[in-house]
Amino acid sequence: MRFNVPLFPLLLQYRLQIALTTKTYFQPDEFWQALEPAHELVYGYGYLTWEWKEGLRSIVHPMVFAIVYWVSDLLRLGDAGVIYGPKVLQALFAATADYSVYKFAQKYYGDEISQLTLMCTVTSAFNYFVSIRTFSNSMEMTLLICALNFWPLDKTAGQVNMLNYSIALVLAAIACVLRPTNILIWSYLGVALTVRQRSFKIVTLAGAIGTIILSLNALVDIWYYQRLTFPLYNFLKFNIVESLSSFYGVNRQVYYVVEALPQLLTVYVPFFFHGIYISRSSTLAQACIFVVFVYSLISHKEVRFIFPLLPIFHIFAAISLCRLRILSRPKLKWTFLALLALLNVPLALYASTTHQRGVVDVTSYIRTTPSIESVGFLMPCHSTPWMSHIHRPDITAWFLTCEPPRGLSHSELATYRDEADQFYDDPELFLRMHFPAVTGNQTEVARFRYDWPSHLVVFGALEELLNSYVGDAYVECKRFFNSHVHEDPRRRGDVVVFCKQND
Repeated sequence: MRFNVPLFPLLLQYRLQIALTTKTYFQPDEFWQALEPAHELVYGYGYLTWEWKEGLRSIVHPMVFAIVYWVSDLLRLGDAGVIYGPKVLQALFAATADYSVYKFAQKYYGDEISQLTLMCTVTSAFNYFVSIRTFSNSMEMTLLICALNFWPLDKTAGQVNMLNYSIALVLAAIACVLRPTNILIWSYLGVALTVRQRSFKIVTLAGAIGTIILSLNALVDIWYYQRLTFPLYNFLKFNIVESLSSFYGVNRQVYYVVEALPQLLTVYVPFFFHGIYISRSSTLAQACIFVVFVYSLISHKEVRFIFPLLPIFHIFAAISLCRLRILSRPKLKWTFLALLALLNVPLALYASTTHQRGVVDVTSYIRTTPSIESVGFLMPCHSTPWMSHIHRPDITAWFLTCEPPRGLSHSELATYRDEADQFYDDPELFLRMHFPAVTGNQTEVARFRYDWPSHLVVFGALEELLNSYVGDAYVECKRFFNSHVHEDPRRRGDVVVFCKQND
């Protein structure tokens, strides 16, 4: 059975609704490595993290959203264009990924598995939560599944269609520009294709297209950085040669199997393991296993690193579901599938509309409150979006930084404490060392790193301590619910805004 309604418009409407109603925070890169560089490029103000100062990032991904900002300005959409424009574009990318995985599964596995794949994709809690966010991983996912639609896999009979193969190579090369680690899956698929076809032309074309895309990307980055720089080289040097990515956390080797995959797939995880076992002889399954294995060897691990593979994981889950005897009975089939889908709904809605929403709400408050002249964030660094959401050049704003160390020995690296760490080690000592007296005169300000702003933003966990330190100099003027629980004790409680009292 095939769908008799226009599928893509429905998927786009679905992802748009999710994007426009998502009010929560997940991880900093969504804002600080995508929207913030784009905002700084177009509007001339914002904050560029150390990666941009060191040339570890390509400007290609942020430029996609910079175009949205330019168009927004051209159409005079104001703040609405700045806040919602990137969401609309990302919803388009997410819907494209949904449609592409359906068409891919239909092409290689038939109608029943393609429909089950689509069900897994649109009801996935993690996909609901992340696919509409402006991570480079989200765009990488779209490019990956689109490229696979043109890639000659095991079941492709006859000679390789060179036009389709070229399109796949272009999309794959762009994905590798966005996230250099995407080369893992394409290197495996490329070697498998070369061994199967034994064609020098396939290798030559891959080299030519890869060289062209990398050259164009280098020109764009040279234009942006105004110097000769190669982000791909810098990225590999930082993460592999210097191993400084471990500064952001180290996980056990089995993390992706026992933690990340259950987070990604939730109720579909047992079906995924069964489906990939069934398909273990296929190149696609082997490529996924290879990617997860290599990622497991890297000390710093995050669930979103394997998120681009989620559409493929859903295909394997659908293959398993197709084998279940319970699905041979129509009534039981739809009851069972509806139950699986509904189990994802509460988690998806809670994560997208409730958990960690205060850190986003507070930026809207700052943007729309003219009386705010300056604001400081006494929080773990990058706890909120920045100028891509505040969008106000008229205010002074600062936050506690967490730049990684460069040029330190392994022993020095083990004891390194960034600015945010130093603050939370002893908040009172930090305030005395880096701030003038709360009621001090202006002549003292120049001797300190920070001055007391008109507004301070803290998490509820720090509220009592701050109240005792500042006394009557600040009073609470706004409070936003952020989360019921949080694994990081520093981020627990509401987001509280304190206003400085007039002298």
